[in-house]
Order: sequence, then C-alpha cells, then structure tokens
Amino acid sequence: MVNDEVTSTAYKRVFDRLALYLLAVVLAPVLFGACLTLYSMAMHEDSWGFGPSTLVIALYSLPFFALGAFPVSLYIDSSVRTKQSSRWIKSLLYVGAGSLAGLLGAVLFFDLFSIPAIILYGAVGALIYFGVVELVKKLFRSRELDS
Repeated sequence: MVNDEVTSTAYKRVFDRLALYLLAVVLAPVLFGACLTLYSMAMHEDSWGFGPSTLVIALYSLPFFALGAFPVSLYIDSSVRTKQSSRWIKSLLYVGAGSLAGLLGAVLFFDLFSIPAIILYGAVGALIYFGVVELVKKLFRSRELDS
C-alpha cells in the first residue's frame, strides 16, 4: 500500500513538471512573436499588423520551442550537473542552446535573414523561454504553498 502511494506521488511529480514545461512551450512562442512583432513594427514598416504578425512568428517558432527548448530545458533543470547551478549559469546554457537553434533556423530558412541576426533571435527566444519557465514555476509553487 505504501509503495503505491510513493509511485503515485512520483508520477504526479513527473506529470506536474512536464505540464509546467509544456505550458511554457505554448506561452513562449506567443511572447516571442509579440516581442519580434514589436521590434519589426518599430524598425520597419509592418503591413500585417500586430495580431497576424505575432501569430505567424509564433507558429514558425513553435517547432523550435517544442523540439528544441523543451528537451533542453528538461535536461538543464533535471541534470545532476546543472540542477544546482545558479540562474545566471542556467540562463547562459539556455542562450547557448538558443543560439544553436538559431543557427539551425538559419540553415533551414536559407537566406531569409543574416546568420548573426537569426542566431541572436534564437538567443532572445531562449531567454524568453527561460523567463517563462521560471515565472510558471514560481506561480505554481506559490499555489502549492497556499493549498
């Protein structure tokens, strides 16, 4: 009976952790799209408007967040090597992984943007994802403490 409770608690903990990271995968592309749209509207003449531009950027960046940021963030936050690292070290790891994802994006999208710019977009996207993950963790930890 005790073993079933321990197993149930372990499954709940794993499910809760995955749910937090999946929520971040859904929220981060929208926030990244909004930031990139605001940048685009400020620097260039944008003919699409805020909503459609944000949606298109979020849809194009969703696979990078789902296939790149999700497993990397699970590794960074669960690995024995990096689990106890400070937030600054973790953010640098996220930036490095985001830069590599940006380089992959530059290769996949050919010459739409210059390579340094799209690597910078990957790094910014990684920082946004890291911020969303940390914010979601704090929000749900405070809820667990309240109940």
